[in-house]
Amino acid sequence: MPIDTRELMEAIAIIADEQQVRVAVKQSGKGAAICAACSFAGGILLGPVGLAVGGAAGGIAAYKMTSGSFRPMGEVLLNDLNDRQKEQLVQHVSKAVADIHPTDVVMLLPLIMQNASIQQAVLNTVMSFVSNELRMQIID
Repeated sequence: MPIDTRELMEAIAIIADEQQVRVAVKQSGKGAAICAACSFAGGILLGPVGLAVGGAAGGIAAYKMTSGSFRPMGEVLLNDLNDRQKEQLVQHVSKAVADIHPTDVVMLLPLIMQNASIQQAVLNTVMSFVSNELRMQIID
């Protein structure tokens, strides 16, 4: 029986959620720009004290504007990936655990869910995939 993509994706999502890995969804750059702009404006207007005040105000403004845009990786993996990306991720994870020789989903899923070192290998692979292929930022 070949490995079922949906079941493996759900197992990966469970591992990511248990480790509380979150992904920044296109908002980190925006938040940094807001913070920098406020700090710059504060520095121009009030000098060194303005840098601190502007940085603090910019940080608060960035927080308010980007609040809710950091989501659990499991949610992103299950809901935001298209079928091609899911297949790619399953291939990457299968390669990461290739030395175990999983030939059956019945053997692979319990093995992943019960072995901490395999969970870490799978999680590292998923984090690499999300960073490199999807161009999303990982928040630990």
